[in-house]
Amino acid sequence: MSADLSKIPTSIDDFKLLPCSRDIADVDFVAPGPLEVKALRNLIGFSQNDLAKFVGVTYNLRKGSTAVRKWETVSGNEARPISLSAWKLMQIKAGLIVVDAV
Repeated sequence: MSADLSKIPTSIDDFKLLPCSRDIADVDFVAPGPLEVKALRNLIGFSQNDLAKFVGVTYNLRKGSTAVRKWETVSGNEARPISLSAWKLMQIKAGLIVVDAV
């Protein structure tokens, strides 16, 4: 996602339309960028520490989560892509993906 703030999704329904919400096997799938990660985190009502706990990455009660902070960094040496497993967990929490019993 570009730095165009007008294109940041503001609802769960908006996220359903994004290429990063497609199935990973879909040829049109595009990995989420930092703006999508932060926007979805905010929409599901998580702090950075909440998200870190939910997806199983380290965090510090006072300093927050280095991993989540890097996922939300737009550019520079600190920027890191979110793992697809963490992204999918966020989508499940948001109701974008429904997990059926096997």
